[in-house]
Amino acid sequence: CGMGRTGTMMAYEQYGVKPDIVTLAKALGCGVPVGAFVAKEEVANAMVPGDHGSTYGGNPFVAAAVNAVFDIFEKKKVLDNVNEVAPYLKERLNEVKAKHSDIVDVRGLGLMCGIEFNHPVGDIVKKAMEKGVIMISAGKNIVRLVPPLVITKSDVDKFISVLEEVI
Repeated sequence: CGMGRTGTMMAYEQYGVKPDIVTLAKALGCGVPVGAFVAKEEVANAMVPGDHGSTYGGNPFVAAAVNAVFDIFEKKKVLDNVNEVAPYLKERLNEVKAKHSDIVDVRGLGLMCGIEFNHPVGDIVKKAMEKGVIMISAGKNIVRLVPPLVITKSDVDKFISVLEEVI
């Protein structure tokens, strides 16, 4: 997972690994279709023209969009917000877990979280949507949360309120 969702620009940074290749898309352009293939120098040097192609690769428009995204990340201190709000979200989710025995686990990294239930979550997801909160399932019994990186603690509180209503 990349582009700050886990609290670092790339999730791998938190595990002490150095990937040979990283691919990026979606969040890199914040809505502008773009893709990137980033490789270590020795991998890149082993490639020749034609080894890799891209539908959404390098053109002036997407390059400008990507530059703007990185400027916004820096100016708005997006990673700082993720690292401030993510622990608060997890704390609030664990408070909900303590009150509801049907919640088996709360897990995740940064603003990528899962709430595991001991039953299917389809009704929870549907009821939340009816109340204006978008969440999705990951499998039959896990609610997957991937909120915007600019979410606030107040937004988290509103979400928790809806979550408790729909459980």
